Amino acid sequence: MTENNHMLANVSKQARISPIWIVPIVALLIGLWLIYDNYTKAGKQIILSMTNAEGIEAGKTKIKVHSVDIGQVEQVTLSEDLGHIEVIARITPKAEPMLVKDTQLWVVKPRIGLEGISGLNTVISGAYIELQPGKSAEETDQFNVLDQPPISLNGAKGVHVNLIGKVGNALRVGDPVTYQGLRVGRVVSAVFDPKQRQMKHELFIEHPYDVLVTENSRFWTTVGIDVKLDSEGFKANIPTVESMIAGGVSFGHADDRPMGKPVVSETTFELYANEDAARQQIYDQFIEYVLLVDDTVRGLSKGAPVEFRGLRIGTVISVPWKFNSPERKKDFRYAIPVLIHLEPGRLAENGKADLQEWKDRMHHMLQRGLHATLKSGNLITGSVFVDLNMDQHVHKTYRTQRFEGLPVMPTTATNLAQIEQKLSDLLDKLNRLNVEPVLSGLDKNLQQSEKTMQEIRALSQQVNQLLNQPDVQQMPSNMNQTMQELRATMQALRGTLQGLSPESTAYQELTTTLQRLDKALRDIQPLARTLNEQPNAILFDRKPGNDPVPLAPAKP
Repeated sequence: MTENNHMLANVSKQARISPIWIVPIVALLIGLWLIYDNYTKAGKQIILSMTNAEGIEAGKTKIKVHSVDIGQVEQVTLSEDLGHIEVIARITPKAEPMLVKDTQLWVVKPRIGLEGISGLNTVISGAYIELQPGKSAEETDQFNVLDQPPISLNGAKGVHVNLIGKVGNALRVGDPVTYQGLRVGRVVSAVFDPKQRQMKHELFIEHPYDVLVTENSRFWTTVGIDVKLDSEGFKANIPTVESMIAGGVSFGHADDRPMGKPVVSETTFELYANEDAARQQIYDQFIEYVLLVDDTVRGLSKGAPVEFRGLRIGTVISVPWKFNSPERKKDFRYAIPVLIHLEPGRLAENGKADLQEWKDRMHHMLQRGLHATLKSGNLITGSVFVDLNMDQHVHKTYRTQRFEGLPVMPTTATNLAQIEQKLSDLLDKLNRLNVEPVLSGLDKNLQQSEKTMQEIRALSQQVNQLLNQPDVQQMPSNMNQTMQELRATMQALRGTLQGLSPESTAYQELTTTLQRLDKALRDIQPLARTLNEQPNAILFDRKPGNDPVPLAPAKP
């Protein structure tokens, strides 16, 4: 019994895990699951680079796509070089596919611009970061936040065009692009190249207007109201209100040329200062001539038209041109060289011409008397243009000349210069006239005329004195009385003549008396003839006349 009891006392028991450890194990598992869930739902962390952190707050500023939250700013710090702002944000897992290379982000806040007022809803809710997904296949977690909303959003249909221009033609981002007054796009970027001293712009032309940009398009700046007063008259170009305020760029095509084929994106064009300069570049075919002007070139400027009988066929390129050339100092020392371009494309239907044919034609016309003359185009501004015309007298003195390797076109004096020369010749002739005898004779004539005027003045005074006498003043009344008496006498005589009718006795007696008087006059006629032939016949006998000689009988 004792041995059995001893054996029972030495029996060992198996150890077991306490149930109390179940709680911390479950809590650990829950914690790990929460950590995993939080990590998977928190999304990817990205780094944003900004130039200004205005309106951005850690833990408050949201990141949105089409007004849907996809992330939040977690931290806002300065970069190590203190040159920009670094913003750490976290994006939801569903939005991670949007984090590619060409994704664009910008801050949405209240703005006032050409498009109007935008972002007013952020006045209450605060600024937020808008994200525009890209199409690139390359993923990234670092982005540059734009200062302004992008002009052309990723995926928008249209065409991008590059422009190269001078500094004076600089455009700003957001300026409108117009076609015949209609806004068709915007300026996307503007960068200055200090080495080439040029401005490089990128334009975005929206669909469906992108087909208007062709290989024959020309671009020019639009700055306010363009008023031009030159030899061609007065011109005023008034753009849209938006372009008038902010400027912008316009493009177009020549009226007499086809539009051409549409261009692909990233095609480069030149940016011109104005529409006239852009359209002038269309005529890229030209023949160069030099004018050696002996008269003044005042009023003639670069870009002035060259016309043939009123039709524009060219342009003045430089005034003067190579003024210090040794050829001018040697052979044309007093002439001013002017370079002109004759542009046959202005007369061609499609803007293209055979240059060799035109050179031969111009050479033939020069031999026939073609010459250039400076004529006034606008009396207000004093601007002049080059006028080409034919003159039969010019071809007699024409000879082929060249200046700096270019043919010389003969010139003649302007109309004003010809008038001045004629006036100068007239004044020279007047100076050579001996006018002193003429002036002395004229002085004598004036003195005689003055004496005559004095005599006429004295005679008029005498006439006035005569007219003022009482007898002369009574003459009108006396003449009136005499006229009345004469009128009474004529009336009495008229009554007497009315009484002498053919049946009256007085008329018959008057007729008898006249007959007797006629007979007496016939009787007196022989006596009057005798006295006429021999006045002394009254005292002496009349001389006998010669006896009449009978006529001989007629011969048988």
